[in-house]
Amino acid sequence: MQTQALDPWNDAQALATRLARPQAELLVALGAESWCQKCAALRPAFEALCAQQAHADLSWLWLDLEDHAEFLGDFVPEDLPLLLRWRQGRLQQVAVLEAIDPTPAPGALPERLRELPISAELPDLWAAFSARNWAA
Repeated sequence: MQTQALDPWNDAQALATRLARPQAELLVALGAESWCQKCAALRPAFEALCAQQAHADLSWLWLDLEDHAEFLGDFVPEDLPLLLRWRQGRLQQVAVLEAIDPTPAPGALPERLRELPISAELPDLWAAFSARNWAA
């Protein structure tokens, strides 16, 4: 089973339904492809990694700071792309995405991350996307 990154505008209902599952996880990459060269280079690798996954409870999103600003409010990360991972509604991981290896060695993680502390300043994207009527 291949999966693809969801689009918050086109897949709002599907995203809310997926996040209602008991074992749901949400993986969001925040980037700015128009001016961040690292973001522009990593986006295709992020999409390819997403397509290789077969985890039905894991929802993938790439949010652009400019195109999806209304979900982020005033939040602007210090470094990009920023990776946020929620599990069952709780923010579990914040990291700067440094690289993605499309063909990792067996047992190796495909992404290289620089972990950051979880802070209250981060947008609660889980709450935003799990509301069934947010896109209505």
